[in-house]
Amino acid sequence: MTERRVEPTPWREVFQGKRGRLVTGLLMLEALVAIYALVVTTIMPAVRDDLGKTQLYGFAFAVWGLATILTIPIAGHAADRFGPRKPLLVVLGVQVCGLAVSGLAPSMEIVILGLFLQGCAGGALYAVSLGTVAKTFPADVRARVMALLATMWILPGLIGPMIGALIASTVGWRWAFALPVPLLILAASLVLPSLGDVKPDPEAAALPIIRSVQVTIGLGLMLGGLTAQAPYNFIFAAVGLAIGLPGLLHIVPRGTFSARRGVPAAALAMFLLSGAFFTVDSFIPLMLRKLHDFSYFKAGLVITVATVTWSAGSLWQSRVAQRIPPGTLVTIGASLVFVGMLGVACGLSETLPIWLVYVGWTAAGGGMGIAFPTIPLSVMSVAEEGKEAGQLSSTLLMDTLGMTIGAGLGGASIAFATAPPTGDEGLRAGIAGAYLIGFVMIGLLLMIARRIPGLLAAKNE
Repeated sequence: MTERRVEPTPWREVFQGKRGRLVTGLLMLEALVAIYALVVTTIMPAVRDDLGKTQLYGFAFAVWGLATILTIPIAGHAADRFGPRKPLLVVLGVQVCGLAVSGLAPSMEIVILGLFLQGCAGGALYAVSLGTVAKTFPADVRARVMALLATMWILPGLIGPMIGALIASTVGWRWAFALPVPLLILAASLVLPSLGDVKPDPEAAALPIIRSVQVTIGLGLMLGGLTAQAPYNFIFAAVGLAIGLPGLLHIVPRGTFSARRGVPAAALAMFLLSGAFFTVDSFIPLMLRKLHDFSYFKAGLVITVATVTWSAGSLWQSRVAQRIPPGTLVTIGASLVFVGMLGVACGLSETLPIWLVYVGWTAAGGGMGIAFPTIPLSVMSVAEEGKEAGQLSSTLLMDTLGMTIGAGLGGASIAFATAPPTGDEGLRAGIAGAYLIGFVMIGLLLMIARRIPGLLAAKNE
């Protein structure tokens, strides 16, 4: 076996023929998810003003994330067992139903029910889409497709909030839930005909429905217990952990939490990477607003810039993914995230220049663009034929868990530090605690990065 230089696939080949229609449809679905997530975030204050129930405002976002976690492993195994076409039809149907329920809702509770259905569809779409990439594209094209999917978040990051604000202030927030339907139909018309050649595998593993429900319930209890300020609520966190962890251990590959070399290490790496990044990312605007009195625009700009550099990092990664080992790429990306977190932590100081925060998170976005797509690509390269989506879904589940748990632990740190009688005086310490959690996670990732599986296509006999 000797290494050879492998040139990246030309972009024009990615968009040719049936493959091109499939890629275009997948990109449209990704862009819709991105735009819609930002539109809903923007219109929710208008929903609250119309329907009331301010106490349910935060839960409206939490239920979407929990629903996503519920359906990722189920949809991944369904794509193997029945082929991706049938699950995708179900997913799109659930999405349209969720949009209709929220758009016609007479109360905040019904809006939340619709958001739950949309979260179920979002998690399933994540698993089915990347499972489709694994099943239908050769290894030398996958990195290009993953990079394109990342770029679908740039324009939505710029126009999504503006679209949401325009809809809410003119025709009304309910129309925001009708906006995606025609585009969903168009994307489906491109994707579904291209999936007819993907054969189902009746021998694939059964759908982990019970275990997925177990994980979702446990996570909901755990996060509720961590973020509540009453001391006895930590009992809920312990109960949630006791319920959810056994279910998770049955879903993820054996050896995940000991970082066993191969797919288990990749799943843990995905958890640590997303957890580290979003534990910090979630609280940067809060730090800039409350500790430095920045405007909402200036505080949010750092997140937008990181989105752009994330996409730029993914484009670079797609050029070198066939000749640089995944462990090396993840190490490079995680190192940039670590440096970026150091820059952000400077914002906790009253004397260090604030531009370090912006420079740091710009670097961290680039690091995520390098490391984030590398991990699922490495799993795709070693996945068993016919079972790609199911094996990949464990890694995607750990990605979403890392994001949710990291932000939840960071929120718990802030809730604890700002509890009476300290109040906002403890905010600096609470944010520092959240950042410390991120540093621990990125440090652990750097320790295990070399254990993720290598890309088979990078070698030539």
